[in-house]
Amino acid sequence: MIRHLYSELRTIYETTAEDPHTFRTTIKMKDMVDGEVLRRAVDRTMERYPYFRVRICMDGKEFCFEDNPEPLPVLNTNQRLTLGSGQTGGHLVAFAYWKNRMYIDGYHGLADGGGITPLIKTLLYYYCSDYYGTELSKEDVRLSGDPVPKEEWDDPAEVPIPEEKTGLISKWSSPALQIGDAGIARIIPDSLVYNIRISEKEFMRFNISNDGSPATIAALLLARTIDGLHPGADLPAVIAMCVNQRKALNAPLAHQSLVGDVRLPYTDRVKAMPFSKQATCFRGMVTIQSDTDMVLDEIRDYQKLMKDLAATDSLAERRRRCQQRMEDVSRCITATVSYVGKANYGDAERYIQEYEALPSTALPSTHVPLTIEMSAMNGYFFLNFIQYFNETDYFRDFIGQLRENDIDYDVLNMTEARYPRVELPV
Repeated sequence: MIRHLYSELRTIYETTAEDPHTFRTTIKMKDMVDGEVLRRAVDRTMERYPYFRVRICMDGKEFCFEDNPEPLPVLNTNQRLTLGSGQTGGHLVAFAYWKNRMYIDGYHGLADGGGITPLIKTLLYYYCSDYYGTELSKEDVRLSGDPVPKEEWDDPAEVPIPEEKTGLISKWSSPALQIGDAGIARIIPDSLVYNIRISEKEFMRFNISNDGSPATIAALLLARTIDGLHPGADLPAVIAMCVNQRKALNAPLAHQSLVGDVRLPYTDRVKAMPFSKQATCFRGMVTIQSDTDMVLDEIRDYQKLMKDLAATDSLAERRRRCQQRMEDVSRCITATVSYVGKANYGDAERYIQEYEALPSTALPSTHVPLTIEMSAMNGYFFLNFIQYFNETDYFRDFIGQLRENDIDYDVLNMTEARYPRVELPV
């Protein structure tokens, strides 16, 4: 079956070798991963997710997805994979394992973190049930044989949006401090990742006492870190915080990549406030910009872009416009914070030690070379501090912000990023 695309096209047009728009989820289990058990779990899991068993093809001049009969790859390696290639049977989702780590790789043109989470939950249910010979709770787990509702397939961003409301507050769209241009960090092609673990109870205590939420507090700590390294900079540090658009679209089951952003400028006015007031200010900006009308306005702009692209015959020109658009957006942003929310993997969480979510980058790495990707499970927050430079100043000072605010943490490791590459038909 050929499936024509909509939301997926923007990501496909934006994708380059330098910015593949992929992600890798790493799950460190308490025991060594059994490849045969994982193979069985993957097969059962993918029976439930037909919209992920696809490959990219061309229908004339248009990118499409078509059913992919090849088995999903389950590879014994911790190295980078290339999605869409012969290595993965053309699939845009792949699985791998190495020692006690399990890897789930995906392409953002297929799904985002919110879209892939149910699949990972299903996978862990089947794997842990089989490996440990126990019956895990099936609550909120999508299982093989269950009907796949139409709402999982449909692309909500394609539905006409009501007329624009007047009086909406505009996002920050002025130039922001660029780390790569500021004289400390020297941008490199690949990224390094520092993995931090913080007690959920400890971090929530701090958030609540400062009128913050996990993502807004992380964004504020990052903004203060960057500002401290660039005193007197002409432009403010602006943190982009990713926003799940499903709620505004009333489409909680949609699997597509439905991520917008809010922008949090650390201006002189904010700097003059005490920490708790800064947190309140950031939270207020998030509340306003993630309002349903604001999110729908962003979707409306995307629909205008898609209409414009549809009128353009040249694939190269479509790519140029999308990549230029992303470059323009990235000039308004200094760094990114992304938090999907609590994993809620149920009974399987007791078998997991560590969790890491690693995007190739939330925005083009040439302009936004620093991202904190957050996840929460089994009583901990995991913060993956992803940087496209070798210098340790930013991570060192971010840790300093944690210490200054009496937030206990563990640095688990520092690794080279191994998010996947992707191979497109043309």
